[in-house]
Amino acid sequence: MTTQLASDATAASPDRPGHYEPGHYPPTLPASWYTSDDVFALERDRIFHRNWFLFARSDQFAATGDYVVADVWGLSVLVLRNNDGGLTGLLNVCRHRAGRLLTDGTGTCKPATALRCRYHGWKYNLDGTLQLAPGFSAGGEFDPAAHSLFPVRVETWNGLVFVTLSPETETLVDWLGDIVDIARDYPSTDTLDYAKTVEIEGNANWKLYGENGVEGYHLAFVHTWLLQAVGPNAYDVNIHENGKFVGFPVEYQAWDLERKFKGYWILKFPGLLVHFSELEFNCEQVIPAGVRQTRLRHMFWTPKNDPQLAEKIARDWKITMQEDIGICEEVQRNLDGGVYRNGRLSPARERGAIYFQSLVRNAIGNAAP
Repeated sequence: MTTQLASDATAASPDRPGHYEPGHYPPTLPASWYTSDDVFALERDRIFHRNWFLFARSDQFAATGDYVVADVWGLSVLVLRNNDGGLTGLLNVCRHRAGRLLTDGTGTCKPATALRCRYHGWKYNLDGTLQLAPGFSAGGEFDPAAHSLFPVRVETWNGLVFVTLSPETETLVDWLGDIVDIARDYPSTDTLDYAKTVEIEGNANWKLYGENGVEGYHLAFVHTWLLQAVGPNAYDVNIHENGKFVGFPVEYQAWDLERKFKGYWILKFPGLLVHFSELEFNCEQVIPAGVRQTRLRHMFWTPKNDPQLAEKIARDWKITMQEDIGICEEVQRNLDGGVYRNGRLSPARERGAIYFQSLVRNAIGNAAP
């Protein structure tokens, strides 16, 4: 039997990220990296905790005391509008015996002067400093100043609120890199209407979803409308070292099918998807919830005063998310089977996946079992 191979030209430029000499097909990550709890623990420390996380929308913090509480890389984080009008980020962990101050979700501290632990009533100011500790007196062995809530860095961009658990992570603008310049060619969130947030969950390792999002190889086999959207250059991705992301220039029919419009789709390592277009804006945070569990949170901004179009855009994207996570779940089951060890990647069609996997390798390196 003769195996027929497609003739794909490859760029022989080793100085360009994602390019390899013709005939060289780099190996995939080991299958064990998608099933190992030890690898996932390394990723949590060396990848997740060292990058920014899309946490909320800026418009959720309109008044003093407004807050959002959510899980960030396995830790409960709260962000609130403080008395000075800025945003404060804090771990949702009381310094007494690790109780929670607020439950997950949104709300307003009333009166907007303090946070109170749900366990033993310790009370904190909106900047996280300790205000009241029942049963404790200042002086002696107890110093209230040493018992402030743990701080979390918060920064905003384009109507989005990001947090990072590391004091050493670069600024948000530096982390976004070229994304900031690309955004200038498209509508910002303040010129659009926030439409909705869609969340789904799948039983697959986060890297499978990320690798899927940086290549067009699978579009003809997994998606329908999305292939039309990306067009004939589905494999022609751009590798951006400044910001460490993969980008797709796209041109597709508007959802009302009356005109075409351009856009640029991005997957920013490790798990932020940003979709610009001349019509709307949407973004998605990939949330690793376990070695075999991934949550997706997708936010949509659409043209003002057009709720019908907003609903259709969100519905179409949700279908795509479900198709993607579904194929990733199939791969995860095969990886769990233990037969597949590793494969090969095509520089002609999987440059983005090659780049994504190289960033994982660089992050956990020889520490992985």
